[in-house]
Amino acid sequence: MRPGFIWAVLTKEARDLLANRLLLGAVVFPALIFAAIPTGIVAFIEVNELDPGQMGQIEQYISQFPDLDPKLAAQGFIVLNFMAYFLLIPAMVPMAIATQSVIGEKTARSLEPQLATPMEVSELLIGKAIASATPAVLATWGVFLLYGFVNGAIAEPVLTELIFNDVWRVAMISLVPLICLLSVLLGIIVSSRVTDARTAQQIGGFIVIPVIGVAVAGFFSGQASFSMQQVLIGNLIVAVLIGLALVIGNWIFDREAILTRLG
Repeated sequence: MRPGFIWAVLTKEARDLLANRLLLGAVVFPALIFAAIPTGIVAFIEVNELDPGQMGQIEQYISQFPDLDPKLAAQGFIVLNFMAYFLLIPAMVPMAIATQSVIGEKTARSLEPQLATPMEVSELLIGKAIASATPAVLATWGVFLLYGFVNGAIAEPVLTELIFNDVWRVAMISLVPLICLLSVLLGIIVSSRVTDARTAQQIGGFIVIPVIGVAVAGFFSGQASFSMQQVLIGNLIVAVLIGLALVIGNWIFDREAILTRLG
């Protein structure tokens, strides 16, 4: 593995991405939408009193926060319960960048000079994956920070403390980047075998269904958040899948096939 080739691919991809403001907007906008929904619910609860007749219906949820009053406990459950969707952002958003990275270059025939160099396929994959994953990671981290501070400002600072708990700090630092890398690697692999970006994104959508299932299961489980053990196990599983994706990508990323599948 030669860092020089990886860096060359990385810088080239970064320049192309920075020049595409529409694509950059597509990275940030979904993250803001995911964060805005629970924040809106927190604001609604803040300006309205809880109906005593409904207390029994949410008792199992607010009981997870015995040290907080019922209204703040309900807000705490909302902000933590929706945080599972922060795992969807790195799973879904980078797919658009990843597919454009290969298919766009196929169409523009700008991939040929890279494939004509002596760089290894694994070096090309790693460079493209890091360049495609970085914007989604930064967007997720930025919205996570905004989510914590805004909800704390709407209600009470204790919500910020709940959001920035140990489990989610570890998840943001480790699991989110890993999911991003896996998503873009799979997107690049799929894009290398098709000629249409929309088709690649549709196939990629099926690939991230397991992550969507985890987020939805977390939402309906009645538990406010994941445990540290679940996050660490998730890190291990995704890391193994990244290794497999690199092996498979190195095997099926056929230079000649890519150059002859220009639509």
